[in-house]
Amino acid sequence: MRYFMTVNPPQEYIDGTATPPEALMEAMGPYMQKSIEDGALISTAGLMPPAQGAVVRAQKGRITDGPFSESKEVIGGYAVMEAPSLEAAKQMAHDFIKLHIDHGIPDIEVTVRPIEGGYNY
Repeated sequence: MRYFMTVNPPQEYIDGTATPPEALMEAMGPYMQKSIEDGALISTAGLMPPAQGAVVRAQKGRITDGPFSESKEVIGGYAVMEAPSLEAAKQMAHDFIKLHIDHGIPDIEVTVRPIEGGYNY
């Protein structure tokens, strides 16, 4: 089954006042390569800062767009993972978080949600 994981880093990484430690970036390459080779990593990317995006929403039948509202839980990146169970997907998230802790980012959140249906190619 495929799982959609969102990565919520600390605010300073979202607003650009901090950059990820070089050690983390160096460790991430082999980690992702192994995940690809294992068939677990389907797709992943970081997201640009919220100020460079927009929100388009409908409220009472009227469509509006505008900047992102202030939020402490902005998604900084995502991954689509293949795992045999939710427990296995949660372990992948645990491993990803541990990689961050070990390389200088002790506060990070990853949400794990099964993907239902959809179009996959």
